[in-house]
Amino acid sequence: MKIVIAAWHLKNLNVGIGRYARELIEGLGRVDQINQYEILIPHAEHPFSARPNMRYRVIRFPFFRRRVWEQAAPLLVGPYDVLHFPYDSCVAWKRGRFIATIHDVKPLLFPELRPRTNLNSRIEDWLVGDRWKTIDHVITVSEHSRRDLLAHAPLRPDQVSVTPLGLDADRFHPPSKWPEGRPYVFCVAGPDPTKNVGALVEAFATLPAALRRDHELVLAGDVCTRADIRAAIERLQIGAQTRLVGQVSDDELAQLYQQATVFVFPSLYEGFGLPVLEAMGCGCPVICSQASSLPEVAGDAAVLVDPHRPDRLADALATVLTSPDVQASLRARGLARAKEFQWDRTATQTVAIYERTAAC
Repeated sequence: MKIVIAAWHLKNLNVGIGRYARELIEGLGRVDQINQYEILIPHAEHPFSARPNMRYRVIRFPFFRRRVWEQAAPLLVGPYDVLHFPYDSCVAWKRGRFIATIHDVKPLLFPELRPRTNLNSRIEDWLVGDRWKTIDHVITVSEHSRRDLLAHAPLRPDQVSVTPLGLDADRFHPPSKWPEGRPYVFCVAGPDPTKNVGALVEAFATLPAALRRDHELVLAGDVCTRADIRAAIERLQIGAQTRLVGQVSDDELAQLYQQATVFVFPSLYEGFGLPVLEAMGCGCPVICSQASSLPEVAGDAAVLVDPHRPDRLADALATVLTSPDVQASLRARGLARAKEFQWDRTATQTVAIYERTAAC
């Protein structure tokens, strides 16, 4: 088979979709030496391992926008058996079967996250039309997301498959030596309000004074740009105990996980929740939301809390921060849990989906 993957989101590896695209492509190269792959990338800044059956094509356009790129780039490679967008979008014209990975249905559930209608989106709607008639198969990343897709999109059960994500164990692993610096509570998140980081800020602020004196709250990612989060930190008078580090590299992120006393992920909705897996892989105790897909990822290896109850989150924080035994138990269970998620398995499952879809 000839399989084309349009990997636009390699432009941004700080988001889960970009990480998924990179790791899936590398995994496909390791597990599949039979099919031929054309990997379309928007620029050459993300080198991949050389594979005899993988061709990496940098495709640029004068108007370097996603909607132009994703419609035109696949037309430049001729006929194919399968075209895969590893993110939620669709093509107007296809020369084979078309697969999209839809990580979640968040825009359908949270109106404030729906993209604004503008000229570009109107043109795209006019070109693509009813995308559900164009998409032959959907890949998603958790059983919870699959249920949501079947509930909110006109898809048959046989059109939606689940391929859980994996852990890059070469990067996200325990440190050779556990840190001895000032302990801290860690969270990494984007600007999306459903990440619910405000609940963590509020929970941290209600901890006993001694715990706040001995621990920092460290926030990473684009959530640090949100004015409401900064205002909450100021209003709750925890600025002296809070550190906003912003966007970080993968290596810096791994170090932040490794050195944290506990990682907290209070999200209201996740298609998968990769940071929970990364933290566990680094040997960091985890407290996370019990909402959406997160229990699928965490299993019994994390403390699960109601994301709508900052008081419950504060109680969980106090328990973990004051008990070395609880930390050790969560660390051990998290490391064992993280080993169950492997990118090679994700890639193998994806190849099987390619083959089934092409045969339809």
